[in-house]
Amino acid sequence: MSVALSTPARQALVALMLHVTEASNPDLRNLYHVTIERSTRDQLTSEKLIIWKKGLRGAIFHELTDQGWARGRDELTLAPPAGVGAGWHLLYGTFRHLNGLMIKNGYQLSDVFIHEDPGPLSIEDRIRQAYGELAGEPRALVSLARLRDELPDIPRKSLDEALLDLDRQRVIQLDPDPNRKALSDRAKAAAIRLGGEDMHLITIGRS
Repeated sequence: MSVALSTPARQALVALMLHVTEASNPDLRNLYHVTIERSTRDQLTSEKLIIWKKGLRGAIFHELTDQGWARGRDELTLAPPAGVGAGWHLLYGTFRHLNGLMIKNGYQLSDVFIHEDPGPLSIEDRIRQAYGELAGEPRALVSLARLRDELPDIPRKSLDEALLDLDRQRVIQLDPDPNRKALSDRAKAAAIRLGGEDMHLITIGRS
């Protein structure tokens, strides 16, 4: 049976599991808006779920023990704490799907939570990711219309600024469509202005 933990302790446990490696409170606040207070740390320590140490300038670093990881595995199957908001219910709904996938494929937590959480992807990283999914191979031409469809939550101005910056850095290359007469209204609307010319295509990895 899983150890009964307070809501802040469960929150801290999940945050440390997601972070994977040892984490200070500034790390956890930056990534998850979570702070491990002394009472929470004491409970997790007394249950042998975490270890902690002091670093430079009194910073405290927390890390899950083997028992902590086992308790984290249990969290994937538990109901969220009573009285919590929608975010918790969404998280634990996601956990249930993850738990089912792990069982189906014979995965352990160590197969899923491997590397330190790098945090949310930047717009530039999401552009690279979307291009990779659309291109199929390096140096393939992808229309900006298709790229924008993959990133609908990014405001047009922010996406354009990121595209132009990546082009200046030569991380990507923006090109006009050579067959302008055949361009659809959608392709024209998705174009970005560069050097006095409309660009309709993006390439990454061009030699």
